[in-house]
Amino acid sequence: MRDPSASVAVVLVNWNGIDDALDVLGQLDQIDGPPLQRLVVDNGSTDDSVARLRRERPDIEVLETGENLGFAAGNVAGIRHLLERYDCGWVLLLNTDVEVDQGFLPPLIEACLEDQVGAAGPKIYFHQPPDLIWAAGGRLRLRETVTQELGIRQPDGPAWDEPKDVTYLTTCCLLVPRGVLEQVGLFDPMFFIGVEDADWCRRALDAGFRLRYVPESRLWHKVATSTGGSYTPFKTFHTGRSNALYARRHFRLPALTLFVIANIAALGGALLRELPRGNAEAVASKAKGLWSGFRDPLPPPPGLKSDPA
Repeated sequence: MRDPSASVAVVLVNWNGIDDALDVLGQLDQIDGPPLQRLVVDNGSTDDSVARLRRERPDIEVLETGENLGFAAGNVAGIRHLLERYDCGWVLLLNTDVEVDQGFLPPLIEACLEDQVGAAGPKIYFHQPPDLIWAAGGRLRLRETVTQELGIRQPDGPAWDEPKDVTYLTTCCLLVPRGVLEQVGLFDPMFFIGVEDADWCRRALDAGFRLRYVPESRLWHKVATSTGGSYTPFKTFHTGRSNALYARRHFRLPALTLFVIANIAALGGALLRELPRGNAEAVASKAKGLWSGFRDPLPPPPGLKSDPA
């Protein structure tokens, strides 16, 4: 039986974002719920992140990876570090660029007390305007990108107030019982940016677990309501690569064929949109990322324990 009073391992991955990291640590000082075991994984920051963390929050443990391993690998390092050392019953993955409600954690824990629930996620708003939804759960899909946040850019209202099972939850904020990680495994570091949460959700569903959207739990994500400026060669390469890796792992041939067709169509549309903006390089980078994702090795996902040397 899962213990609602068990301590929570909180993993925060930082890369050159010390102001956000310190801000969310201050918020976590004030939240309701069981004891927290907090860890900041510094993913090879090139600024003064580690020095400021040690100076301004000497009570917080810091794990330095030495290089930017990517979001999934940073979380893997943090989860293993905490669960090998502490008897935590829960793992909370949390972005640093968020503002949390003081009572956001207990509803997530309550939702996970049912044995078949493998993870729970909150209602997530844009930071500005604060009543505009960023994600009210999500779903996995067969498109050029394999996830969709439900309710995105919709005003809050009764339609988003019902708890429900979903097929996708973002690692912007995700609570997972320890035993589920022991059974499903960890987030796969082969996804450098993005889709690691979709892959984990698919694996959890395949293992027979349910994923729960919990609107009583709320937080605000400091992302822009417009996606302008985010279509860059670096980001599009990894978007293409990660989605292709996901498709190879989880789609059979008919679905994989549809995925390829959807991406060819999407690349054509993107080129028509980005060429007048002088941003054709980002489209080419997405094509390169897709090609890389179809050719790169596809190892099994990692388990909770570290691989033997």
